[in-house]
Amino acid sequence: MADAGTLFRTPPIVRGNLGEYNRATKVNSSTTFFATGSNEGAGFLVQNKSNVTIECSNGGTIAGTGLNTGEVYPIGVKKVTIAATGVVYVLHKS
Repeated sequence: MADAGTLFRTPPIVRGNLGEYNRATKVNSSTTFFATGSNEGAGFLVQNKSNVTIECSNGGTIAGTGLNTGEVYPIGVKKVTIAATGVVYVLHKS
């Protein structure tokens, strides 16, 4: 049998979109990030909570002062606003 180029290759170790979240967008200080379309946020993680405001997908806002750094929050994100300091990672599902 002739090898068509892929017949005897080792399959990749990671296949598909594994895990709860498959992509992250870092939102730095002095930035407003709109989580719309393909950037829709399914959750977030706060690295530096000062001057952070999270606007939730179905309404309401969360001030960074009420959040724990390093904790994943599985809350839909519509917008992240950060003033002079703060860092948030918006988590996405594929």
